[in-house]
Amino acid sequence: MGVSADKPEIQQRFIDKFELTFPMISDTDKSIIVEYGAREVLGVTAKRSTFLIDPRGMIARVWTKVKIKGHAEEVVDAIRELSAASGGAD
Repeated sequence: MGVSADKPEIQQRFIDKFELTFPMISDTDKSIIVEYGAREVLGVTAKRSTFLIDPRGMIARVWTKVKIKGHAEEVVDAIRELSAASGGAD
C-alpha cells in the first residue's frame, strides 16, 4: 500500500494517472510519516520516496527521489529478496 500526506482526492488523481493497483492511505496529519521516521531518514517530509516495511514493521529499504517508471518492478524485486532472505515464499 502507499502512504502520502496528500488529500484523498489528490491521491485518486495520482492513482488514476499511473494506474496503480494498490490502496493509498492519506496521512494528512503526517502521523505515519513521523511514526516511521521518514522525516529523519530524508531530512524533510518524504516526497516520492518508498519505504519497504518488513513483516516486523521495520523499515527494510528506502528509495529516495523515486522515478515512477520502472520503480514498481524494483520494489517487487526487493520484496522477493527480503522474502528469500527470511526464508519466506513469494
